[in-house]
Amino acid sequence: MKDLKLLASMLLAITVLLNVTNCQSKHDTKEAVKNSHVSLKEEEGGRFKQELENLNKTNKVSVLIPDNARIVYATEQDVLALENGIVLFGWPSCPWFRNAIAPLLEFAEEEKATIYYLNIHDIRDIKEKDKEGKVVETKAGSAGYAAILAKFHDILNPYTAVGIDSIKRISSPTVLFIEKGKGVHKVVSTVVSQTDPKIKLDSTQREELKQRYRAYFLDEHNL
Repeated sequence: MKDLKLLASMLLAITVLLNVTNCQSKHDTKEAVKNSHVSLKEEEGGRFKQELENLNKTNKVSVLIPDNARIVYATEQDVLALENGIVLFGWPSCPWFRNAIAPLLEFAEEEKATIYYLNIHDIRDIKEKDKEGKVVETKAGSAGYAAILAKFHDILNPYTAVGIDSIKRISSPTVLFIEKGKGVHKVVSTVVSQTDPKIKLDSTQREELKQRYRAYFLDEHNL
């Protein structure tokens, strides 16, 4: 009887230990996704600020980028090699991108998260359907972009222009959360209530978008 009680106590202790370990591991992984330890380069933040603010005179969506923006420029290979992190795909002149950037940077500053930025304007492929309904590629994308599509295929959105769910495309902006080398959460575009990207988000919409970015850390995986 004593042996049975001892065994039961040991099993209970092991179960508790495993639960604690799993919780701690999950917390640690999410903290790793933030990459708060990454050394931010002042010149990269300045470059990002310049690229976006230089378009204020010609783009209806004006933006002001903080001097300490938590932005790191990434290459396709950087994204493919990223074990844990948050990646922003897009380009400066895109009005949807410009609407999303302020809430994203506010989120990054509040969470002390690093945002890896990849400009996808010139690296994407272009596909369309011919007269017979066959999908044809009219512009080749980079090998790195194709590799990103393949690696994160399951979480990325379909290429809506060709109407085939198995063909994927990264739109601007897309924010992808990577955990242990896999895409676990994404935020595409801005908010549902924004129908015209040339009209800036109001304060309520901005807060809603910021919460969409934060949802991953709150275990709200509503993509």
